[in-house]
Amino acid sequence: MTESAAGQAGRLLITGATGGMGRTCALLAASRGYDLALADLSQEKLEELADRCSPHGVSVSCHVLDVTQAASRDQLVTALEQTGGMDALIHTVGLSPQMADWKQIIDVDLVGTVALLEQLRPRLNSGGCALSIASMSGYLCPPDPEIEQLLSAPLADDFFVRLRDLAGAKPMLENSGLAYAYSKKALKQYVSDRAFDWGREGKRLVSISPGMINTEMGQLENEAMENYEAMRSRIALDRLGEAEDIAETALFLVSDKASYITGCDILVDGGFVARVAQEQRQ
Repeated sequence: MTESAAGQAGRLLITGATGGMGRTCALLAASRGYDLALADLSQEKLEELADRCSPHGVSVSCHVLDVTQAASRDQLVTALEQTGGMDALIHTVGLSPQMADWKQIIDVDLVGTVALLEQLRPRLNSGGCALSIASMSGYLCPPDPEIEQLLSAPLADDFFVRLRDLAGAKPMLENSGLAYAYSKKALKQYVSDRAFDWGREGKRLVSISPGMINTEMGQLENEAMENYEAMRSRIALDRLGEAEDIAETALFLVSDKASYITGCDILVDGGFVARVAQEQRQ
């Protein structure tokens, strides 16, 4: 990542900035000298967050963004073009299973996310990194070649037609939890598949898969789990993750300290997935 003219850490775009992970990333980044572009659905919440970041002496701009709307994505891209692009992106926009139905989850967590990444790609300065938030659930859903093949091309013109047809043949896809898991698995695959092309432009592409995290969204999902205690017992470090765990990892990955890391997903789950894998081998 290149430094800004003021010698600061550079210009960082954070989407979903007013959510638990996005807000924590923004405050930590501001404390480390990043100029910020904050994007989310609510102008009021963005301005409140900008006020909290500004005392650190960094510049902060606010942008209303709905990743499912092309016009909204276009407006963000245009705004970034006018300010010299960005040195890094932390994309935290997402809907969890308790927040929406299966179609909305796929539209936001996969289709809108990939569309935004591709539109922002030309605005990412050389040496920069784009990071997206995936989920440990992407490691836990059962393999399904048909679902995975369809979700590997979320920007295809007939994607939603084919998605509807596949859901008719595979009703399990209409389960919001499984739709979430497969969407996050597909996002990880996008990172892996596209990293080479991004890399030839001098840009990095990575993702983070959080585990059970103590944010508003995480609490909503935890409260809905019938087997919460059994799930929590699989965390090797015996605690829920915090938004700071994600933010620290994200800021490392978009920094020059991680300049040789691309095309991969980093699990930040306290050892949950490793424990599940161990149980499956026993």
